[in-house]
Amino acid sequence: MPVRDHYPWLIILPPVHEDDQKNYLDEKYSVKVDNPLAVSFPWWFEFYNRVKLFTWWLKYIVGVAHQAALKDKIIELATSMGLQDRWTDRIVRHAVSEFSKKGLGPDYYGYHNIDHELEATYFALLALDGQLGASGMEYRKFNDHDIKYLFIAALFHDYDPLKLSDKPHEDSVEYFLRHDKKIKKFIDDIDINLDMVIAIIYRTTYPFKGENAEHARMRMQELFLDAGIPENDTKTREHYEYLGWLLSVCERMAGYALGDYEHAKTLARRNAHALGWHPSFINEESVKYFSTLKEEKEMTQGILRYLPDQYRKNFYDNVEAFREAWEDENKTRSSIRRKELALFCNVEEVSDKDLSSQTRDAILNIYQELRVPLQLDKAQFLRSLHNRSTILITLKIKDGSDNSSRNSNSGGGGSYTNTSSSNEYGALGDKIVGYVKGGPLENYTLRRGTHDENWGNHNTAYMEWICIKPGYWGEAGGHELRTHFLREAKINGFVFVTGYVHRSVIVNRINRGESVQIVQKYDPDKLDYYRINLNKLLIDIIERSQAQSPSRSSL
Repeated sequence: MPVRDHYPWLIILPPVHEDDQKNYLDEKYSVKVDNPLAVSFPWWFEFYNRVKLFTWWLKYIVGVAHQAALKDKIIELATSMGLQDRWTDRIVRHAVSEFSKKGLGPDYYGYHNIDHELEATYFALLALDGQLGASGMEYRKFNDHDIKYLFIAALFHDYDPLKLSDKPHEDSVEYFLRHDKKIKKFIDDIDINLDMVIAIIYRTTYPFKGENAEHARMRMQELFLDAGIPENDTKTREHYEYLGWLLSVCERMAGYALGDYEHAKTLARRNAHALGWHPSFINEESVKYFSTLKEEKEMTQGILRYLPDQYRKNFYDNVEAFREAWEDENKTRSSIRRKELALFCNVEEVSDKDLSSQTRDAILNIYQELRVPLQLDKAQFLRSLHNRSTILITLKIKDGSDNSSRNSNSGGGGSYTNTSSSNEYGALGDKIVGYVKGGPLENYTLRRGTHDENWGNHNTAYMEWICIKPGYWGEAGGHELRTHFLREAKINGFVFVTGYVHRSVIVNRINRGESVQIVQKYDPDKLDYYRINLNKLLIDIIERSQAQSPSRSSL
């Protein structure tokens, strides 16, 4: 008898291999569909974004939004460096408006949004202000025009509203700058050259190596010539290349110097998402990211030397904090692998009475700590914890010393036990380190452009983002949470499970043999909408898994 007939509730997924966690997207495996965010904007799109961000715009106008505070700092610093205050105010306002109404505002989850532009602009001005007159080499002395060039280039260096990935393409940035009449007017007002602005932006290409650097250098030389700088004027050309290099390093350091560790972690999560990193590698890759600045030691040290003390301290503190977090993660993973700690999943009963305040508070704390993509607002999140239709699975840890008494599975590196809320191992004393939550599709609002044919059929469960505290990723906890959620969805009578997840994750699942369908692709954030048919999953996965690895049938 087939396994699915004997155990209709059973769901077994292929084990997650460590190699899969670092696999980036291979486009040849993805489903080619129209992308609603990578086509020309309909006439109503900018108006729609203005309406959607109306509350934020009010906060920005009255000066209480984070972006408004940055704007004020930029204007104050820029005017102290010789820029006209009203002109500076108007062009910053234009940048904020254009990024926001074209989908790159504060609600865009990617790294390269308006916050990044403003931080890069302020930080670049700080760095330039500190270096004014400080260099002994003649071609590195800066003048008033350099301030203008750096300011404009920093403010629009990622201006690519139709980008197909989070990282903007400099060729596209050039196109949009040349076709924005207001930006051209702002540039004409201060008597600088648009070609020179674009040349500086090309130097921010990252990584500035190989074909990337070759293309950028070639285009920069063409732009210098268009701007009237002859080929034999190497001194002037090197000067503006240096200015572009300054901006390149500044925009990579800015967010980590201007904010505290909480802000730095938010940036790292956004950057990790944009680059397709598995969450377990965020701290490790962040440490490597900072290490790459050592390859540009001359510029990095030159910037840090003249920064205000608080920002320099922030940067060093954040670099050290990521290093310590990575070390702590390694210790936790080592404890799990040595069975000193045990991870297990618990199916929670959700209602006003059944979900304890301790469990609710623990989940809420993780929700507030991990700002994940497409997150429900706090009011919706709290309501869902009182809704009987909610499926909630928690990931808990327990001292592994008493783990021998459990019926556990250690296939993912740690120990796991499938428990319910009535099981003794679901006790309140067990620390919650992660969860996954979801419910009927009809309870959720989908992204613009997503049309699910099963909406209203009440046969689909929507799975929210899997949330696990830093340090506990990488030991198959996410795999176990997802497996338990799919099992509960099947038990509750759902035929399909849907949600949004990074495209590389879907591709890895397809490569492992899962029947996952990409319903709608989204660029540039690659948060694609997928669908799993639970019946097909049982046919395609369970029998194959038992044939290949019978011991995993206990899941």
